[in-house]
Amino acid sequence: MENKDGEKKLWTPAEVEEELKKFDEKISNVDDMNTENIPVAQLKIDKGVFLKNKAKDWDRAEEVLRDALKTAGGANKKLEVYFEIMQMTLDKLEVKSIKKDIETCKELVEDGGDWEKKNKLKVYEGLYLIMIRDYLGASQLFLDSVATFTCENLLSFKKFAFLTVVTSLVSQGREALKSRVIHNPEILAVVRDIPNLRDYMESYYRCDYKEFFRVFCEIADTLKKEPLFAFSKNHLHYVKEMRLSAYKQFLESYKSVTIVSMAESFGVSCEFIDRELSHFISIRKLNCVIDKVGGIIESKKGQKNMEEYKKLVKIGDQLLNRMQKLGRALDM
Repeated sequence: MENKDGEKKLWTPAEVEEELKKFDEKISNVDDMNTENIPVAQLKIDKGVFLKNKAKDWDRAEEVLRDALKTAGGANKKLEVYFEIMQMTLDKLEVKSIKKDIETCKELVEDGGDWEKKNKLKVYEGLYLIMIRDYLGASQLFLDSVATFTCENLLSFKKFAFLTVVTSLVSQGREALKSRVIHNPEILAVVRDIPNLRDYMESYYRCDYKEFFRVFCEIADTLKKEPLFAFSKNHLHYVKEMRLSAYKQFLESYKSVTIVSMAESFGVSCEFIDRELSHFISIRKLNCVIDKVGGIIESKKGQKNMEEYKKLVKIGDQLLNRMQKLGRALDM
């Protein structure tokens, strides 16, 4: 991710090798009787961080850092090393490696990781969840970390706020959006400095769909440039899910509405709305029907509630029958 070490010097291959020799000499000269190997572990960590941040040799850096884990003492020290490693694997978009390391880090947090490491891990995991399109999971972790963000060496707070808003809009309900995003002081402090973001979140929350669609196009272009969203074409998946969220929010206010009215609200053609809704209805993402003769979209909320009621009654009947059979068996 973003490199915040401030290093401006470009190290030549010869300089890198010379520096590595110094590290190796220090490591080999550590007293063999030091059973805890703390100096050795720290020297290996320093060597790995040098390869990562200054030499920019990530393959060797990861190898050295994973070796350092063998002698790193304590949960917090191991977590620090894993964070260094995951900065690289996130940049390289290595999903399997990140998933495995996050699971290990969760165990380390339970084994004694401190509060700061626990909060940092939430950010790392949230970035991973974006990669696998779990926007709700990412949003929840990000929102929990907004007030305690300490991952500046991973990404800037502006970038973090951007990711928090876009994942929250597509996944959170209106109450959570209002209390945890729209009125969040930490997000409001930077949202003005992030192009289109304030208009994006406020237009969606205010149900100003014409403005929302306008600025949504700008946000979609931004997401194309974000590695986590460009990965596996996640930006296209996000755009589809965000449109669906907007349509659901609009339709929740009506039992029936004309296609013309909805098209005008979104600032698009009737043909576009007809095509969009027909697609989402066909894959059972929207619970409504389109009367093309009358040009009306009708909600099926009542029908859905009745189906759920019938399903609940059926489950109740099955449970009652099982209890009666069990009662007869016990009587025997």
